[in-house]
Amino acid sequence: MAELISGYSVSLSEQRVWLEPYGKQRLKRFEDLLKSNPEGAICEAETRKLLSEHKVKVEPYEDLSSGGPDFRCTKDSKCFYVEVTCISKDTAAKKTGLSDELPKPSRVQRFGLPTQRIFYELRKKASQCRNLDEPCIVAICTLHFQAGCLCLGKMAAEHLLTGTPNVTFNIDSSRGEAVGSPYQSTELQDAVYIRPDKTSGTSIEEARRTISGVLLCPFGSLPVEVVGVLHPNPSHPFDRTLLPKIKFCRLAEGYRTGRFTVEWI
Repeated sequence: MAELISGYSVSLSEQRVWLEPYGKQRLKRFEDLLKSNPEGAICEAETRKLLSEHKVKVEPYEDLSSGGPDFRCTKDSKCFYVEVTCISKDTAAKKTGLSDELPKPSRVQRFGLPTQRIFYELRKKASQCRNLDEPCIVAICTLHFQAGCLCLGKMAAEHLLTGTPNVTFNIDSSRGEAVGSPYQSTELQDAVYIRPDKTSGTSIEEARRTISGVLLCPFGSLPVEVVGVLHPNPSHPFDRTLLPKIKFCRLAEGYRTGRFTVEWI
């Protein structure tokens, strides 16, 4: 674990310097987190660094007794909140089947996306984003090298919007065989922001509107390529131009009728 911490020593030192003006209690809270959950502390430091690189003013916001989002951020007279959550290396390895080591060049690897785990984390975080007056973004982070490189990219972002896709065939019931070409469909399983309307059963409703957007942050990979996911109808819309270096995806118009198209902006 000491080797892990030393690899992020610059970010951790910068985090300490940033926290000092906000009082000893907040600095102690960070040091305690670094001891009990080093990966979580590193992810907080790396997320703050990421935001600062976008010229965002970041302040600690979490209430030390009752919780809440980690950061309050301001830029261009606009405000938003950021909550950081970390998928540990061990959890990432179990969910994806990937090693944290560099793969051998000739080795073919099979792996799974951690969509279900991300969905679980976001479901937990929705309550922490309630009762806020501005947009709240959840940063999903991991220090796992291969899981970050392969599983926190554009495909994972799109699956958060549409759920895990299925390969579907039309069946001719009289002959008992598939007809036509296969196509993708979804039952919206693990989709973060939409689900079948429970009352009608035929239309779509929005879910977790308190989470305006998601950042997928593979802090264990180099270079770090963060992508974002926007809620189609949040309680407070997030202005993605505040983070111009990050590509965001969203559901195109028509998703309420069952046509799920993802567009990148």
